[in-house]
Amino acid sequence: MSFFRLKDLIRAVRVCKTAADERGVIQRESAAIRTSFKEVDSQDARYVNIQKLLYIYLLGYPVQFGQLECLKLVASPKFSDKRVGYLGVSLLLDEKQDILTLLTNSLKTDMNSSDDYIVGLALGTLSNVASSEVAYDLVDEVERLLDSPRSYLRKKATLAGVRIIRREPELFTPFLHRAKSLLGDKHHGVQMGAVALMAEMCNHTQEALDEGRRLVPVIVNQLRALLGSGSSPEHDVGGISNPFLQVAILRLLRVIARGSQQAADELNDVLTLVAAQTDSTKNVGTAILYECAVTALAIPSEPALRVMAINMLGKFLGNRDNNVRYVALATLSAAVITEAPSVQRHRATVIQCLRDNDISIRRRALDLSFALINENNVKPIVTEILRVLPHADLEFKPSMVYRLSAAITLFGDSLEWRIDNMLRVLSLGGKHVNARDMFKFIRLIALEADENLQRRAARISFALLERDISQEKMVVAGAWLVGEYADLLVARSNNPAAVATSPKSPVGGLDDDDLDILGALGKPLAKKGASPDNSDSAPVLAALDPSEDLPQAIPEPADIVRLLSAIAGSSVVSSNSRHVALTALAKLSGRFADSPATVASIRTALGKHTQSMDVETQSRAAEFGKLLSQELDAVRAGVVDRMPAPEYTDVPYEEYVLNPTAMRMKALTIIKRPAMQPVDFVEGESAAEAAARAAAEASKQSVVSDLLNLMDEGPAAVPTSPPTAAKPVDALADLLGGVALSPTSPSANPAAVRSVASPPESAGGFAAEGLDSEYEVYNSHGLRITLTPSKKAKMATIVDLLATFYNEGEVAVSDLNFLVAVPKSQKLQIQPPSGQHISVGATVTQLVRVSNPTKSAIRLRIKLGFTADGQAQENMFEYSGFPASVV
Repeated sequence: MSFFRLKDLIRAVRVCKTAADERGVIQRESAAIRTSFKEVDSQDARYVNIQKLLYIYLLGYPVQFGQLECLKLVASPKFSDKRVGYLGVSLLLDEKQDILTLLTNSLKTDMNSSDDYIVGLALGTLSNVASSEVAYDLVDEVERLLDSPRSYLRKKATLAGVRIIRREPELFTPFLHRAKSLLGDKHHGVQMGAVALMAEMCNHTQEALDEGRRLVPVIVNQLRALLGSGSSPEHDVGGISNPFLQVAILRLLRVIARGSQQAADELNDVLTLVAAQTDSTKNVGTAILYECAVTALAIPSEPALRVMAINMLGKFLGNRDNNVRYVALATLSAAVITEAPSVQRHRATVIQCLRDNDISIRRRALDLSFALINENNVKPIVTEILRVLPHADLEFKPSMVYRLSAAITLFGDSLEWRIDNMLRVLSLGGKHVNARDMFKFIRLIALEADENLQRRAARISFALLERDISQEKMVVAGAWLVGEYADLLVARSNNPAAVATSPKSPVGGLDDDDLDILGALGKPLAKKGASPDNSDSAPVLAALDPSEDLPQAIPEPADIVRLLSAIAGSSVVSSNSRHVALTALAKLSGRFADSPATVASIRTALGKHTQSMDVETQSRAAEFGKLLSQELDAVRAGVVDRMPAPEYTDVPYEEYVLNPTAMRMKALTIIKRPAMQPVDFVEGESAAEAAARAAAEASKQSVVSDLLNLMDEGPAAVPTSPPTAAKPVDALADLLGGVALSPTSPSANPAAVRSVASPPESAGGFAAEGLDSEYEVYNSHGLRITLTPSKKAKMATIVDLLATFYNEGEVAVSDLNFLVAVPKSQKLQIQPPSGQHISVGATVTQLVRVSNPTKSAIRLRIKLGFTADGQAQENMFEYSGFPASVV
């Protein structure tokens, strides 16, 4: 059964009650359409069938058999046929399909049509599906249409030019010559297309960037005209004249002025004007102000303008729109790297966002709060974050306690403050504290704290364990401190004031049955004789107030024994915590050796665990019980004597532990860098000299640009971090045999990557044998990899290796990771790949640049990782098959 009209097909699909019924309808109609294509050569029938195919395509069913029919429909002289045909071409074809070459003649013919709307259809299709070959064939036609008297065609032609530049950046010359007239066009649509075209050219070529900087006055005048003109009904949005064009112009100015002090100076006045005249109470105004602030921060603008940008972002934090607050927090997290004093003024507002109802806002506010921490404000910020910690989302807590530990360690001004706040972290988030931070805290007390601080830490730990034993790392650390410093715990302090403020432990007079209350999570110890309401009515303890002093307890020896015995017998603590409690009990026999009653109670407490079902617990209890026997009295003191601080490898905190957003912005900045220019490597220049020269040039740029010079990420650059800092590249270098290594990273900017990954043109004088030839280095699991070496005249010591990944298998390849190492006499840079996913029959490219000043043979050690058909593949191999001329 065939449905002769599109409406009939839609009605038939809608009345289907199950997915199986729908598939049946689609299969029957697809078969009928396929038969019609073979038997009926009528444009009217083809017109209806293509419409139905597009609807089937929108439902998610395969319709590839209709691609050629779309091209036949495009050849029809009727506008209605062309419109449906071009729509089908845009949806069903892409630039990677060979059939697209058949479309070139139709596009060229229609672009010369006397009907402007047919020309517009051809230009729109060209903007969607143009490949490199089509771009070369039709660039002259697009260039001609840029001079059309019709603004409709000029707008369409500029958008087609954007597609051409993205595919073939070297075709920018005819578009660059018309940039000034297009940017000054009176029609807003043409201006919008011209701004996009200019930004695309500036991202790919230095010549276009230089021309853009010369056109800054023209662009600024257009922006001033938008700000000064009255709102027209045609372009008015919320009382603001064409906010879309204003945003596009600001983004173009950001691209042009980045790294140019002169261009940035020309923008100071207009950016101030935008900030002053734009209404921030409306959403469109907020978008413009946001772009204005980001532009001011991304270029080397004046300090006053940067402060104004930070204040605008700070004002956004009070906006009711969650999206506005989110982008403001994200931008401030990146800007805090260099604008910390200005961002600090909005600290109170950022702290308020920690309690926002939106989880994404809380996440960003948390990142920014940690990024604001320094030696001057660490105490109030840590206090506020500790207040939020008990109520924070479970997924946030591991990161929060880790960064709290880092902030306390890095910025704490006194040992007492560091110890107190680490105890707060352990008591509020001990389940999520990692072992390294716990051992670091214990070692801090054992090595650096004096007797008074050790006494204070032990008393606080005892009081906290009385309140709650649900935090694992708190139980481990607290039991260790109580057992190690039990003699200090019960002794009176030399400071009378401290004794007066330290309350008597509430556990005095308890028997073993009373200590069963410790088995309940989060319940405090109850005094003997307390009513049930007092002990059971509050199953969850109120969190400690970080602004108040921590509780301290001065227990008797019997109270310490009962507490540790209760922990060792509790079923709610981990086995590791129970083992530490048993060890602490054994230590008490040495601390209170002069009290036979205490030693006897310790022996009794240990005896309860000699029949434990846990082998390790039973073994420890039996061994410690034997140690407390009378025949070992002579050696017991030495065995349970105070232990040295635990030994472990101290790993320093990562560079971006307090501001992970800065790390992400750093990686993003690297990926979005334009393609390397020949000046990145100068013949005869050492790596250190190249890095110094790059640093001198980068010092003129803004923080977002100079965060990471491309050379700083590779082994050829002098590291900017302290020599003791761990470098992530070292581990990979060791893995690959100690050779210099440069990591790859996925690209967030396909346009930039395409420019980087395009094979460099061979210059005269470098037509040596072996250059510009493909060498196969890998062929397995459907993936074939080739390397194509090439050289440029101005860089005699540089060899560009274009890696091309061909997916010749039957399944797609994803998660591509290509690492390369070279001998230490050579230097290496790897540009991001053009993609990490390779469809069947598709290709991906990646540029590897080798500096070889010694002219030694190029040897590569390659580590390849990818996923195919759900199976992860990893291979490591070497390649040295280049001819001797490729050096």
